[in-house]
This record gives sequence, structure tokens and C-alpha cells, in this order.
Amino acid sequence: MTSDFTRFALSGCAAVLLASCSGSQPPIGGSGAAMQSRAIATHAAQRAVFGMPAPDSATRGIYASEYNMGSLDILGYAKNNRKNGPPTCSLSTSGSYGDIAVDAKGDLIVPEGFNTVAIFKGPGMCGPKLGSIQLFAGGDAVDAASADAADGKIAVAAYQDGSAPGSIEVCTLKSGCTNLQNPDMNFVSAVALAKNGDCWGSSQQAGSMGGAVLTYFGGCSGSGQTATGYKNSGAGGLDIDKDGNIVSIDSSSTPEVYVYSGCKPTCKILGGPFALKGGALYGHLNEDSTRYAAADGEYNQVDVYAYSSTMLTYMYSFNNGLPSDYLVGLAYNARSKE
Repeated sequence: MTSDFTRFALSGCAAVLLASCSGSQPPIGGSGAAMQSRAIATHAAQRAVFGMPAPDSATRGIYASEYNMGSLDILGYAKNNRKNGPPTCSLSTSGSYGDIAVDAKGDLIVPEGFNTVAIFKGPGMCGPKLGSIQLFAGGDAVDAASADAADGKIAVAAYQDGSAPGSIEVCTLKSGCTNLQNPDMNFVSAVALAKNGDCWGSSQQAGSMGGAVLTYFGGCSGSGQTATGYKNSGAGGLDIDKDGNIVSIDSSSTPEVYVYSGCKPTCKILGGPFALKGGALYGHLNEDSTRYAAADGEYNQVDVYAYSSTMLTYMYSFNNGLPSDYLVGLAYNARSKE
């Protein structure tokens, strides 16, 4: 079964993940065809190690998730992987075409699509499953954010196919979910949750086949407010840096990153647009907000950038161990101290 969000994401340049909609950054290790051939040859071997836990020392790193025909394969890598080393651990779960996230304790949050979000224990990489939740209003769970996923609130981007409005669901493992909607918000693709409890949803504007909207929910409650001064033309991933600024991917035909302050609901641009090397819908910051990694689905690799609110500079990429599926999400462990 193909989810509605998967169909949207695979539709072309709207998500710029599976088509060469931008840039000329070559995949590391050679041409796309050669890379794919090598990946296919090692695919079976990679499948054999899924479920492999991380070594006891592997408490920090980068998760990368790939969509594979109804499942998500999640690989854990060393925090700095300039030498393109292999994954240190892996796990596999049911899934759709969405992002992953890490909470402040290091627990891994996996929106599995099809109405479900799963939590895996941290702070070590690739820990055991703690539990899962089902969304209140249905739709595909495609992104999530939380400070404490096991015991606190989880904000979930709930993608709908257009027949119903998109929403943010506010959930806990123990008590289920409540639903937040705004009339301007549809096809919700990403969510960010600040440490003071405010949250934002990135979506396509309701009633339009183009354009993006950012919706602010004070205290992650109520009916929300449409942010002004938001320049993105395509909805994409959200994160919050250590200074409380919103880092937002514009998933238009030329994928870019903007950095905003405020957006409560008035946004001020601090930096960008910064061009990305390849097509990415999602990306996340490291613990001290000095690095930003993007899930480059165009070339099936993780692209790492030096980050500040006024600068984004490409540094390196890695793809060791990634099979020939579709890289869609990633997260640093530890995450940004937002």
C-alpha cells in the first residue's frame, strides 16, 4: 500500500528527492548508475544485519532512514563520518515516506506513516522499542518532535490527502493524541517544537496547488496563526537551533534553506536562501548547532554542512551502507539544544 504522503513525495520536484530537479552535485563514489549497481549488489547483505544494536560506546551519531516499499530501514553512523565509514548499528520498522527525530534524552522518534509513531530507547543508538501511538484524526504520520518522547508530549505532522485538512497531533504514549488544525494548513509535511512548548507546522497552503505556509501554535494548542514574512515556496523540514531560530527547508524545484527568528507569527529572515547540494525534504542540526545534515534523496547520501544562522557551507557527504532505496530522513543524536 502506498500512502498519500508517499504519492505526494514521489510526484516529482515538489519533494525533489527522486528526480534530478536541481544542482549538479555528483554522488560520492562515482556516477549514479555505478553507485546504484554497487548498492544493489550489497543490498541483501545489508538486510541481513538489520536489527543490529550499536556498540556500548556508540551513544552519539547520525541516524539515516530509507523508505523501502512499506518499511523504513534506519542506519546509525558515527557522529563525524568524513571518511565515509560503515554504519555502526541498524534497525528496521514499518514505515512510510517521512522524517525521523531524536528527543532531548536521545530517544529515537519514528513516524511510521499509516497513523502510527514509534519510540526507540536512547541515548545509545538503535535501542529497543519503547512503544507506539496512533493518531487521533488519521492521516500519515510523517514528522515528529519532542523533548521527552517516552513521558512527555510529542508533536506529530499528520499528512492528509486533501480530502481532509492536514493537522498537528499532540500526543503522549500514555494518553493518546489531540488534533490541531488551521484553515490555511493542508498537506502538513513537518513540525518543530520549542522547549517552551510552542510548535510550528510546515505545509502547503489550503486551497492551493502551490505555495507553502508556516503555522504557529502558541503552547502547541488552539487554532494557530499563519506566519507572516515566510518566504518558502515549498513545504519542507523544520528544526530549531540553539538560539531558538527556525531552520526551514524550501522543497521547491531548487531546494534551499532559510533561517528565521520569531514567527510568532511574524518571521524575520536571518539567513538564506542557502542552496542545498541535492534534493532534500528533511534535515536536522547537531547538538551545538554547528552542523546541519540533509537527507539527500536525489543522490541517496547524507550531506553535511557547517551551520550558523547567517551561513550554510557544504562540507562532505557519506553513503556507505545505504542500499538503493530512497533516503528520506535523518537526525543527529544528540539533537540541537534548541
